[in-house]
Amino acid sequence: MTEKKPAAPAASDKSGSAKASSSVADKSSSVKSSAKSGATEASDNKASKNKAPNNSALDRGSKKPFPWFKTILLLLLIAALAGSAWFGWMQWQQRTVLADGLQSSLIAFEDKVERQQQATIRAGQQQSQTIKALQDQLYSLRLLSNRQAEQILTLGTATRGDWLLAEAAYLVRLANQRLQVERSVDNPLAILESVDSIFVQINDPELLAVRNALAIDIAALRMTEKVDREGIYLELQAISSALEALSILEAHANSEVTQLEQGAEQPPNSLAETLERFTEKFGNLIVLQKRQQPIEPLLSRAEQTMVRQNLYLLLEQAQSALLREEQGIYSNSLNKAETLLRRYFQLNSESEASIARLQTLAERSVSQLLPDISGSQNAIQTVLNLRHSSAADEGAEQ
Repeated sequence: MTEKKPAAPAASDKSGSAKASSSVADKSSSVKSSAKSGATEASDNKASKNKAPNNSALDRGSKKPFPWFKTILLLLLIAALAGSAWFGWMQWQQRTVLADGLQSSLIAFEDKVERQQQATIRAGQQQSQTIKALQDQLYSLRLLSNRQAEQILTLGTATRGDWLLAEAAYLVRLANQRLQVERSVDNPLAILESVDSIFVQINDPELLAVRNALAIDIAALRMTEKVDREGIYLELQAISSALEALSILEAHANSEVTQLEQGAEQPPNSLAETLERFTEKFGNLIVLQKRQQPIEPLLSRAEQTMVRQNLYLLLEQAQSALLREEQGIYSNSLNKAETLLRRYFQLNSESEASIARLQTLAERSVSQLLPDISGSQNAIQTVLNLRHSSAADEGAEQ
C-alpha cells in the first residue's frame, strides 16, 4: 500500500499540466481570432464569458497536494542523524573521560614508582652508612681489644719497678699542670722531690738519665724567684685600711687663731707679762714656712671624700693587677696613689710611712717567671715506651 500512494500524485500532476497547456492554447487562439476578425464588443464579451469558466477550472486543477510522506521521511532522517550524532558525542565524551582517568592513573602510578625508587635509594644509602659505621666500630673494637691485650700482657709481666715508674710519670705530669695553673713553684717542687725519692726506691741504673733530667728540673724550680702575691695583697689591704686615719691638709691660720683666742682668755697679771704677750703676738704676725710641694687650695668635704675614694680605687686596681701579674698597671696604680698622698694629705709620720711603703711595693715584681720542667716528663715517657715495646715483642715471640 505504501508503494501505490505515490503514483496518484504523479497522474494528477500530468492531467494538471495537460489542462494548463490547453488553457494556454485557447488563450492564444482567442487572441489571434480577436486580432484577425476585429469582432465587436458583444461577441468579445460572450467569448470572454465562455472562456472564463475554463480558466478557473484550470486553476483548480493546477493545485498540488502537500507531500507528507517526504516530510515525515525527512524528519525521521534528521532525527536519526541527530540521534547518531548525540550517541557519537556521548561515546566521544566517555572515551575522553576514560582517557583522562587513564592518564591521571598513569601519572599517579609513575609518581608512586618514582617515590618508591627514591625511598629505595635512601634506604640503600642509610644501609651503606650503617654498614660503614658498624665497620668503623668493629675496627675500633679491634684496636681496643689489641690495646687491652697489650695492657694485660704488660700487667702480667710488670714488676714493682714498673708500677713505681708509672706512678713517677703521673706525678711529673701533675707537677707540670700545677705549675701552669697555680703559677707557683712550691707545690711542683715538692712533687718533683717526691718523684726523686721514688727513683731512689727503684734503684735502677737504667734510670740515671731520667734522674738527671729530674735533677735539672728541681734545680730550676729552686732557683726561680718567688713572688709573694699573698703578702703583697694583704699589705695593700692594710694600707687601704690605714687611709681613714690620715688627715687631709687644713688651713694653718685656723690653729693660730685658736691659740690666740686661748691666750686671750687669761688676762695678764702684771705689766711685764703684758709686754711679753704683746711682743709674742707681734712676732707671730710674721711666719716663714718652707714647703717642698706646691700650695694646693683647700678641699671641701665632698672633694676630700672623692680623694679618699680615688685612693681606695687605685689600691684595689693594684691588687687586681697583682693577681693577674700585670706589672705595668700595678706599678702605675701605686705611683698614682703615692702622688695623691703627697698632694692632699698632711705629711706626718703616718703618711710618710705609707708613702715609703707604696714606693717599695711599686718597685717589686709581680710577674712570676716559670721554668720549663718538661724534661723529666719526656724522659720518663721515653723509658715507659721502650719498656712497653720490649714487653710486646716478648709476648709476640712467645
